[in-house]
Amino acid sequence: MILYSLIIIKAMSVDNELKLTQHEFRKLTAYFYNQTGILLKDHKKYLVEHRLGRIIGNKKWNFKSYDDFYQKLVTDKAGELKALLIQALTTNWTFFFRDDIQFNFVADYLKANYDKEDYLRLWSAGCATGEEAYSLSIVALETIPRINQLDFRILATDISLPVLQTAMTAKYHYTKIKGNIPDKILKKYFIFDKIKKDFILKNEVKSMVYFRYLNLMDNFPFQKKYDLVFIRNVLIYFGKKEKEHILNKIYNILKDKGFLFLGLSESLVDVSHQFKLVKNSIYAKQ
Repeated sequence: MILYSLIIIKAMSVDNELKLTQHEFRKLTAYFYNQTGILLKDHKKYLVEHRLGRIIGNKKWNFKSYDDFYQKLVTDKAGELKALLIQALTTNWTFFFRDDIQFNFVADYLKANYDKEDYLRLWSAGCATGEEAYSLSIVALETIPRINQLDFRILATDISLPVLQTAMTAKYHYTKIKGNIPDKILKKYFIFDKIKKDFILKNEVKSMVYFRYLNLMDNFPFQKKYDLVFIRNVLIYFGKKEKEHILNKIYNILKDKGFLFLGLSESLVDVSHQFKLVKNSIYAKQ
């Protein structure tokens, strides 16, 4: 009798779980697309339901349904729910020196050009929690002599304000660091907090990186052109038209001998662009 009651209760709880209807999915993803240019197709419905479900089911917000969330989202003048939506539906997974073959290419470029260029600019687009941008900073410090005497900067941008705030702290728990960074680099550029188990980047690394909010679909407010642009595992979230729009803008803000870096598993097949593939998802302006 007790077992039967438990089964009934469990069945009722499953039935009462909020489900994302197709109509709600279309409204939410249309809003998301209008705000970010990122197109979430029908096969992403489960992902949207799963990630927004954490918000809908959170007592802090007390939303009655996905539609209730949507109605409050479109009338939220403060933009808090918009930020919450973007944070939930964008993936912010990365780690230090991801795909070292590309960072070796960066080191070679900097060695060959640091004393030939009037200035050097690197851009980490879709920087998430900052590991990529700080990795570029460490590569530069390891590669360029007397770097403080040069006009050298790294821009790191993202559409998610929460991840930018995390990036600017420059603190990473040892579980995110372990195995990704050689001990020599850890000792040279990080301070270890033994109590919180955090690795904290030193000022010489942080000082070269500037974090900014930027929607890639908006106009790029840059006054100088860039040597290298990292936009790895970002374009996969956009439709073909949006990819082409972003690639064209990046092409225009690159120096004549600049390079574009995509994720190693990414491809620009069937996407119209002006770049020339060099190797390992590295493209040159031509």
